[in-house]
Amino acid sequence: MSARGYAQAAVACGYEVITLDAFADADTCSVAKHAFKLKFNEEGLDLTEFKHIFSMLDFSNCAGFLYGSLFDNAPDVLAWVADCMPLIGNAPAIMHVTKQFEFFVLLDDLHIKHPEVSRTKQLGLMKQLGGTGGTHIQICLDNSSSLPSQLQHRHYYQQKIEGVPVSLLFVADGKSAQTVGFNQQLLAPTASMPYRYGGAVSQYLLPHASRQLFESAAQKLTQSLSLRGCNSLDAIFDGQDLWVLELNPRLSASFLLYPNLMTAHLQACAGSLPKLPIYNSAMAHSVLYAENEMVISADFVWPVDAMDIPSAIAGQCNVKIAQDMPVCTISAEAETAESAHIFALEQANKLRQRLY
Repeated sequence: MSARGYAQAAVACGYEVITLDAFADADTCSVAKHAFKLKFNEEGLDLTEFKHIFSMLDFSNCAGFLYGSLFDNAPDVLAWVADCMPLIGNAPAIMHVTKQFEFFVLLDDLHIKHPEVSRTKQLGLMKQLGGTGGTHIQICLDNSSSLPSQLQHRHYYQQKIEGVPVSLLFVADGKSAQTVGFNQQLLAPTASMPYRYGGAVSQYLLPHASRQLFESAAQKLTQSLSLRGCNSLDAIFDGQDLWVLELNPRLSASFLLYPNLMTAHLQACAGSLPKLPIYNSAMAHSVLYAENEMVISADFVWPVDAMDIPSAIAGQCNVKIAQDMPVCTISAEAETAESAHIFALEQANKLRQRLY
């Protein structure tokens, strides 16, 4: 829901950008020609406001529309956007397929291993279709046999697999998938959000057999869905088996763990697989969340490794961050995934102490 990394990548490739996201943070505003902060409600994106802002923009000289997780639970809105201008990425129909319960039927048809799922039988976890950031995942504690009626449309149960959350970032040209890298997804849990997204680190070392299974799944899904551009496949590695969780057929957070992939994304969307370099170092991102409501002075000096820096609302001197909302992201680079992860956590803790 942040356009920051994609905007920076596009600007570095020579484009001007207009951004619409949840934060309109300082980093984004510094590179965007125009940056719009969108409203959200309990259902997610405020669709009325989004369409109002979008309809006012001049796209006469616009190459296309790049998108991240904003439309995971609103593929119909993505289809509305596609009627207004070209999408640079997968079609809305692909987003719709991958964010429905029937996606697991597709995995079965392609013989891709995944945890057991059900709409009626209670399993270890309850998830929301199209949910992002892990905040929607809840541990099931009672013995009810079916979802409450108000949740049946968008929720499902999933078997809980103990292991390491991992992802495969790949580019596709509609026929073939090419690996960018394997990543570990990090958690920042709270009592009410045990699976909240906490960041990610690249260059995660999976066994060779698991890497092959991951790449095979990406290839099967690419051929079945005619995937294009950058995509990410999420899974759980339990030390022996790889269990696929979901496919994100759009730009993802792991896109930002590698040197600028925007050109690769554009080429793959146009039907040509890019030539990717060999990545010799690991990059980690750690999201720092507000433990309580906090106010940050406008003259606070942010460290050089901080990204997604919050902007003050026009007319205000200080920045107010609500409890459990992201404050910023800390980046760190090292030779190994483990070293990069440790370094990012250390820097985030130092910043947390300064802020509090």
